[in-house]
Formats: sequence, structure tokens, C-alpha cells
Amino acid sequence: MKKIILLALLAVITACGSKKTEQQVAKPETDEAILFVGTYTKKEGHVDGQGEGVYVYSMNKKTGAIAYKSTSERVINPSYLAVHPSGNYVYAVNEFDGGEDSFAAVTAFSYDHESYTLSYVNETSSMGQYPCHLSIDNTGKFVMVANYVGGSVVLLPIEEGGMLGTYTSYKKHEGGSEHPRQEAPHAHQIIQHPKSGLVAAVDLGADKIYAYELDTLSRTLNYLRDFINPPRMAGPRHIVFHPEKDVVYVLNELIGTIEVATFSDSLRLEQKVQMIALQEHDDKREPSGAAIKIHPNGQFLYASNRGEINEILAFKIGGNGELIKIGAYPSQGKTPRDFEIDPSGKFMLVANQDTNTIVTYEINQETGELIDTGYIEEVPTPVCIKFLNG
Repeated sequence: MKKIILLALLAVITACGSKKTEQQVAKPETDEAILFVGTYTKKEGHVDGQGEGVYVYSMNKKTGAIAYKSTSERVINPSYLAVHPSGNYVYAVNEFDGGEDSFAAVTAFSYDHESYTLSYVNETSSMGQYPCHLSIDNTGKFVMVANYVGGSVVLLPIEEGGMLGTYTSYKKHEGGSEHPRQEAPHAHQIIQHPKSGLVAAVDLGADKIYAYELDTLSRTLNYLRDFINPPRMAGPRHIVFHPEKDVVYVLNELIGTIEVATFSDSLRLEQKVQMIALQEHDDKREPSGAAIKIHPNGQFLYASNRGEINEILAFKIGGNGELIKIGAYPSQGKTPRDFEIDPSGKFMLVANQDTNTIVTYEINQETGELIDTGYIEEVPTPVCIKFLNG
């Protein structure tokens, strides 16, 4: 009897020891990073959409090569994406006009980490037409959307199961400028400062940046102020905040420049540090700035220039936030609408919208230079790239 009890006790001790060991041993890190690609699925005035939905790819963390995993069910023009901080949900604008008596939409997907698949959750009105940008607030409770046609921004609550609720706040921009594309307001981006409740909405048509405060209790965007982004007809498209410095970088699409400015806690641009061109002074080709991103280490900034040029520009960030040009690199395709840097900062993926490719560059961690890896993946009408753990 004693022998039986002793054996049982030994079994319990062994089991507990095994359990403890399993808990202590961390799971090996995977060799792949997951990313999502937004696309155009129908023909529009500026693009011949050939995509079928939102695409899921994996990227080899050692080489930067990407490989296809799956495609969501078909939704209209899921061009721009946002990934929830939990990694369980992906949101996409549906960039179309919505018809004369309606609006476009925003779609919610759930993501299955085991099967690498996206499943449709629901969609809700964007309260505007041709929504072209969306982002998730710092709390992970709201999706913020910019409607290009109509020049408005809306706040959509994220409900149980990742579902999108009906808008709780709507703001309409006013005004325009002298450029033919500035006949009316055209909201092109809405993002929140990474460390505060302040929200910036960039309006290409109005030549303005709007500042809002996000009140998560009342679920509203409270207007603070707006200010003209000089010079007139610059066409501000996207901005990016430096992760450590009180510096903001404004990409002006229509004149092909980046404005570097300091800002206050109220998101007022206080002092212009620099205005730098995307191309050389004697280059007479028409600029078309598209995307602007900062490297995870905060030392480098990159921007894409479309149109006749199709380049990625690399800059080193100086002590005061000023930009020093590193070089210009061909996108190896047409219309680099977007690009993304992987979370490790090792690779950059460039989406060439009109030649249906995603190109991988390696980033020199010391100099910020881009190195051609030779990897080019065919992807139909790629627009936006977002990593799962970005």
C-alpha cells in the first residue's frame, strides 16, 4: 500500500514539474510575419481595380520574401486598412461613391490566426463617399474614418466581437483652394497622436489640418481648431508624428514637399523647421506624394512619389527633426500608393498599385539606405499594406 501511495505521489510531483517546465519554456518565435493588403476591386476614374478583397500574406523574416495565404470574401474596394491592436480584427474602407442617395461603407473582418483567414463581421456607413483612410484610436475602442468626397470625418465605435457600430460623431470640413483638385474639401487622413487624445485630420482640398480632441466617454470628436497648411495649393495628404520629438511631418501631395514643423500639446504647428522637396529642383516632372512613414528606430523617414516618378525617398532625421536626404530609390513599378516597414525595421514592402506588384527592400540599419532584395510578388492592384503586429 505504501508503495502505491509513493508511486502516486511521485507521479503527481513529476506531472507538476512537467507542467512548470512547459510554462517556463517560451514558444519558439515564428519565422514569418503576417500582413494584410488592401486592394481596388472595381474600375474607378483613377484605377482599374483587379483585386478580389483583402489579401493575407506572410513575410519571411530572414529574406523579406512574401507568400500568399488567403483572400477575404469580396467587398467593394477595400483600399485602406487598419489592424486592431488585439490582432483579432481588420477594418477596411470601401472606397466608392455609394450612389446618389447613399454613402460608402466601412467593413469589419475577424482574423483567424490558425487558418490565416479573414471572415466578414459587418459593415456600416462611412457617412460620406470614397472613404480613403481609417485608423484606430489609442484605446482600441473606435475606428476613425476620412471621407475624400464630401470632406468629412467620422467616429465609429468598435462593439463586441469587433463589430462596427453606427457613427457617434460626424464632422464636415469646409473650404477649398485654387488648384483644380481643391474645388471642395477632401479629407485624406485621420490619425491620433500616439501619446495623447489629440486627433489630426488632413484635408487635401481645403489645404488645412484640423485638430480634434477625442472624448472616449461621450464618444465624440470635439473640434479644437484648423489651420492652413502653407503654401496654398500644397495639397496636404498625410502626416506622421515623430515617436519621441514634438515634430510632425506633413506630406504635400500636389507640390511634392515635406513640411517639418514643431507642434504644441494643442496640435498647433508652432514653428516650421524645414520644407524639403521630394525631387531635385531641376526635375520638371509632376510630383505626386502618396505615403510617409518613420522607421521604428526614429532615425529615418521615407516617402513615396508617384506619377511620372515612382520613387521611394529616404531621409535621415536630424537632432531638431530636420531631414537630410539619403537617396531616391525606384519603386520598380507604377504608382507606389503605399509602402510599409515591417515591425522589426529590417524590410520595406512597396505596393505598386498600377503594375500589380509588391517589392521588398532591405533597410540598412546604420544608414537608412534601401537595398534591393530581388523579391517581387504579383498582387492585384495593391494599395495599402498593414502588418499584423505593426
